[in-house]
Amino acid sequence: MEKLKELYINFMLSSFGKIEVTKLEKVLDKRYSHDKFTRMLLNTEVDDERVLWQQTKSLLRDFENEDDGCILIDDTILDKPYTKENEINCWHYDHSVGRSVKGIGMLNFHYSDKSEISIPLGYEIITKSESHYDEKSKKVRRKSLFSKNEIMQDKLEILTFHNEVKYRYILADKWFASSDNMAFIDKTLQKKFIFPLKRNRTVALSLEDKINGKYVNISDIDTEGFSSRLVYLKGCDKPFKLLKQVEKNINDDEPNYLYLLTNDIDLTSQEILEIYKRRWKIEEYHKSLKQNLKIEHSPTRVEASMRSHIHLAVIAFIKLEKLRLQHKMNHFALKEKIYIEALKSAFQKIQSLEAA
Repeated sequence: MEKLKELYINFMLSSFGKIEVTKLEKVLDKRYSHDKFTRMLLNTEVDDERVLWQQTKSLLRDFENEDDGCILIDDTILDKPYTKENEINCWHYDHSVGRSVKGIGMLNFHYSDKSEISIPLGYEIITKSESHYDEKSKKVRRKSLFSKNEIMQDKLEILTFHNEVKYRYILADKWFASSDNMAFIDKTLQKKFIFPLKRNRTVALSLEDKINGKYVNISDIDTEGFSSRLVYLKGCDKPFKLLKQVEKNINDDEPNYLYLLTNDIDLTSQEILEIYKRRWKIEEYHKSLKQNLKIEHSPTRVEASMRSHIHLAVIAFIKLEKLRLQHKMNHFALKEKIYIEALKSAFQKIQSLEAA
């Protein structure tokens, strides 16, 4: 079984099309039948978090640190519009396109720091096993037993207290920037966070204002462009630091602002921005999974095989990251190098066929 997994992972790393086990069978000169790979995908144990953790742990321990280590959190949707619907391949709202799309929802937890290392810490597949009647659409829709926030908090507790990951900051997007999540990170995990806020969020400018229920919209706070100040959120006892940063505006109309909130009140405005930029690493992770490892283009049709394929794609990413460190080339440059070597082989084959 382990040999088949390793062959499948290497096929992911070397392939530039769909991950089809019939092609893998031919690449291996039929030493292993495609049926063996199909059975492997059906029987791979992926629900035990320890399986992926063992793959991650050895690499992580060389880099993790409590000074500037970051856990990055974000979700992505693996598009599978033509695959039969089931509990994991179903409809999810995609904020990037503003509508629901059919695919697999994947909530990812990632590690990075100033060294720019990129290490998957784990993931959760959003499983919509329940049904409910939607009054608005008048249709029966699927839903998950647990919200993304509940999944996030549970996973962070495992990473922090059970796996003992060394880190300082948690970075996520606006969707996770609830007062409940901030209080959980600050009190339960005793870690720091940097979250962006929507411009319609309200804060109190002093403890007295908070006690009296006097809150103002963050878009109305004058912080003179690039500066920060202490504010209070509903549901949180201590003050946090709010940074209001002017963003570049392509159309040159009204200025756009980025609002970042952190419980690390000793950070300067520049430090808040620099640390939050590391969140981009999880976007690169999603891009590499989809473009370099073809995580969306699997031959699988049933839930067990889909889960196995995703599991092996994440392990393939870890292997790709190790190759990046070894050869000092980014993931896309490595894949380009593999592609050129494949083209050379194909070019030579054409020449030999012509000469025959």
